[in-house]
Amino acid sequence: FGKRAGFIMGYFTWVGGATDNAIYPALFLDYLLQVISPSEGGETSDDGMGQMTRFILLSSMSIVLAVINFMGLDVVGNMSIVICIISMSPFILLTILGMPKVDPSRWMQTPEDDIDLDDDSLGSHGWLPLANLGGVVWRPFLNNLFWNLNSFDSAANFAGEVENPGVVFPKAMFMSIYMVVLCYFLPLLVAIGASNSTQSDWVDGYFATICSDVVGPWLGDWTVFAAGISNIALFLSEMSSDAFQLMGMAERSLLPNVLTTKSQFGTPTYGIMIGTVVIVFFSIADFSALVELLNFNYSIALLMEYAAFIKLRISRDDVLRPYRVPLNTFGCILFVTPPVVMIVFLMMLASYMTFIYGFVSFLFGIFVYKMQSCGKDGKCCEYAIVPDVIQPRVQVEIAPDLTGSLV
Repeated sequence: FGKRAGFIMGYFTWVGGATDNAIYPALFLDYLLQVISPSEGGETSDDGMGQMTRFILLSSMSIVLAVINFMGLDVVGNMSIVICIISMSPFILLTILGMPKVDPSRWMQTPEDDIDLDDDSLGSHGWLPLANLGGVVWRPFLNNLFWNLNSFDSAANFAGEVENPGVVFPKAMFMSIYMVVLCYFLPLLVAIGASNSTQSDWVDGYFATICSDVVGPWLGDWTVFAAGISNIALFLSEMSSDAFQLMGMAERSLLPNVLTTKSQFGTPTYGIMIGTVVIVFFSIADFSALVELLNFNYSIALLMEYAAFIKLRISRDDVLRPYRVPLNTFGCILFVTPPVVMIVFLMMLASYMTFIYGFVSFLFGIFVYKMQSCGKDGKCCEYAIVPDVIQPRVQVEIAPDLTGSLV
């Protein structure tokens, strides 16, 4: 679709990722406060903390984690593996120890229709009504579900750092899908079936209460600790992905060449700095509002990815692909139709303010692109020189640090 579309898609992906990353320090602080000063029902007790104190804590935490990210992908990768093992262990124990206590009939219980919509983020209206069907408030439910299961495509930003990505990436994607589904589904089945909780009990951090009731207080404390540090790994991986994306866009001449600058550890210096500034700016925003905003931007980027995927299958079927989806063109169209329909429906559920935010974000993206065009003409910034011609299906050696986007 051209460089303009490529820039807009990359811009929306990065804005969504940077906004998403502002959530994790806040979640970590909430879990930490729950351990230090727990309140009834598993909710966070931070009423005594002023906004300035919270901002300073979140900003300091973000800067420290950014420094760790600056030290290289090896550090981030090793920390993420260790944190993954620690954070998943209480849920594995809950599944094993709680399985004998499960009452399968509880899985079939439906929610109550009387739902208290006291969340400030649900007070704004959108194109579709805030549907409460079957005891489920669909806007926050679908937004949280989408948020928890998205961003698989962000792994492509590390393609230039992976040996033989055409073989490694498909295996990693399929393994991660299986792991995500099992790690969500099995602990939830045990938590619902082995406890006497009602739907209204499930507030932020309630999994720790379930672990305490089903297994023991020690597992509840472990769950809070594991959930807290898991946000550190999420922050580190998201920041790496966002920073390498900016570097990849710069290598494709979509951003100034200065963003290709690497530190002595091989990490994108300015990409990490820009991401940290955005994270600090959004650090005290409302959680539900942030989720909806980032989902909206990310949805636009996903729709552009799907469109590019189909267009390249039709117009450039001869291009060498490290991995080729084993479907013909019509099969690929059928393959992406369900997620496209769901994404459009999710966007229609958004509030009017989210639409305004998305429109303003789009206008700002066009403004930045136009400014870059002026900068290129006036030679204010240096840009990488890349060929416009896509190579046909021949065996070529791909540069190890190339991280260009699909669009």
